[in-house]
Amino acid sequence: MIRQPVYLGMAMLMIAESVLFLMLILALVYFHDSQGRSDLRLPEAAGYTGCLLASSFTMFRAASDQESRSRPGLWMVATIVLGLIFLLGEGSECARLLRDGITMSGSLFGTAFFTLTGIYGVHVIVALLLVGNVVAIKPGDESVARTRTAVRAAAMYWYFISAIWIAIFSIVYLPVFV
Repeated sequence: MIRQPVYLGMAMLMIAESVLFLMLILALVYFHDSQGRSDLRLPEAAGYTGCLLASSFTMFRAASDQESRSRPGLWMVATIVLGLIFLLGEGSECARLLRDGITMSGSLFGTAFFTLTGIYGVHVIVALLLVGNVVAIKPGDESVARTRTAVRAAAMYWYFISAIWIAIFSIVYLPVFV
């Protein structure tokens, strides 16, 4: 599977982005202080994290359901909807923190938190655009093999984005790491 250039390119992108997110997470851990961290709301974050995890399931169904031309598209649309719910949840969390006076310039935690979640949010938007682009492939536009490759490459990136959020959620939101 990794021999195809698409999969190799996606794997190399994920390795590079892993380094980026590792550095951002390490910065958050290094610069964390009590100001701001106590304002995070675990139940809400767990709710939209659940949507992101559910979107990984719908993406899995899309990638594994290659027999029907319409069903993978429906599963990917469900993935997009769940991804948008996640983005709205994380966006509302950031807006609430800003209203509560937690800003990038107010504390090192705020700086690290907003940088990490902002860059992560951009990556989710890119993943949503990638999945949307695959959904837009018309049945007559590409061969079945190329469509299958596109769905699987999009799924690889979606799983990667979901795994990155699990790391962020575990370190930022779970009290075990406070």
